[in-house]
Amino acid sequence: MVAMSVANLAKRYPHRDVGRYRIYSELASGGMATVHLGCLLGSAGFSKLVAIKCLHQQFAAEPSFVAMFLDEARLASSINHPNVVASLDVVVEDGELLVVMEYVHGETLANLLRSSRLTNDAPRLPVVARAMCDALEGLHAAHVASQAGRCLNIVHRDVSPQNIMVGADGNTRVLDFGIAQAAMRSQVTAAGTIKGKLAYMSPEQIQGRAVDAGTDIFAAGVVLWEAITGRRLFYAADQREQVEMVLTAPIPAPSSIVAGLPPALDGVVLKALERERGARYETAHDFAEALRKAVGEGSRGQVADWVRRAAKDSLARRLEQLQALEASAIHTQASMQLPAISGSSPLAATSPLFDGTQTSATVTSATVTRSMAPLLSPEPTWRDRIPWLVAAFGMLAAVLALLISRSEANAPTVPSPIASVAAAQRPSATERAVAAVAARADGVPEVSIDGIPLASAEPVKRVPLKKSTTPVAAATTTGAATRAKSCNPPYRIDAAGVRRVKPECL
Repeated sequence: MVAMSVANLAKRYPHRDVGRYRIYSELASGGMATVHLGCLLGSAGFSKLVAIKCLHQQFAAEPSFVAMFLDEARLASSINHPNVVASLDVVVEDGELLVVMEYVHGETLANLLRSSRLTNDAPRLPVVARAMCDALEGLHAAHVASQAGRCLNIVHRDVSPQNIMVGADGNTRVLDFGIAQAAMRSQVTAAGTIKGKLAYMSPEQIQGRAVDAGTDIFAAGVVLWEAITGRRLFYAADQREQVEMVLTAPIPAPSSIVAGLPPALDGVVLKALERERGARYETAHDFAEALRKAVGEGSRGQVADWVRRAAKDSLARRLEQLQALEASAIHTQASMQLPAISGSSPLAATSPLFDGTQTSATVTSATVTRSMAPLLSPEPTWRDRIPWLVAAFGMLAAVLALLISRSEANAPTVPSPIASVAAAQRPSATERAVAAVAARADGVPEVSIDGIPLASAEPVKRVPLKKSTTPVAAATTTGAATRAKSCNPPYRIDAAGVRRVKPECL
């Protein structure tokens, strides 16, 4: 943990803010822009280390340079590949033009090769092959990049050791598409204008002819030749002499300079350096496959070991700076501020990070997590979910009971047989009305059961039975038949319209 006062940190690592980005020290400088270490400061404590490319002030006022600079960001954003440095954002503010890129912790191939020569620690051939194959795959991704189904025909046109970044993780990426050309770009280079580094240009690029993927293949061949031999291929103090070398000078085979190289490697390198476009590899991917077949390919771990050896001091200094920036009060206090919901932020009131008295950078991720604990909701356990499950089952049972009650209410009713017989014997409304009028006229109160008027209150007269001479059995049979016939129906209707039960049917 790096502990440093705010004043000392600001003095040692000066910075400036542009929009939501904080710009720190310079990482590299080119003809058009400088690359700085930066940090994206987001809300709720979010932060991200980035690389920020700042256009030089003398160019920021030139519309053509500004247009080309913006084209770089638009083109690079359409390339999505692990061997290409990703462009994240473009910022235009206070007269400054910035392109925010992915930060890669590593060194350029140019610095690594220079350091290896000074320390006499040349990289092994498989390590160089792995780095160059990664770069070629990144270039191929740019060459075939498309937008809305249309190929953009992106050509880097400035492939050089300075634009190849080898990460400490062993992965190599291509960066700086600042002078790339595409069929859909809004600003194109004027006819006859030469841009790029002469020592790595293809003959057709120097002559102002049309360029395609073969231009980048030629430049990558120059980079590979120099990485293997440790020398410059087309070097001259005078630009005219340098152009002449690119166009006409003989290109020696790498094995003629470094003994012990496999013969197949000479054919791979010299084919990439053919001055006629048709004689080179068709694609950068084909170039990478031929290189792998000729010399093999080292592992990513071997490349990472080479980077750690060759860039030990520079990476250590940058790592110290990164740790200081990540742990500093300047960094955290600027990036951890939460927007107040009502009044002041609860985090500002409870966290020691924002008490206004802290003067040293002693913030850790654990401290931040503890400070934000009241704002975070713990994940519920299965015991906490039991009341919710009981309530859910209760609601389900209530819904089922409601559905059953509705179905019973809507079911059709089936009358019983007894009810059907009673309904058939019940007099009609007209018969009941006539009987009621007659009863009132006679002064006899109407007696009814369930709305059915019965006989008057007068007692029923019994007619005495006469003795019959017919045998009992015959009399019984005849009487039963007679009663059955006369008791259908078992009542009669008198003159007043009242139903009276027949005495023999009682």
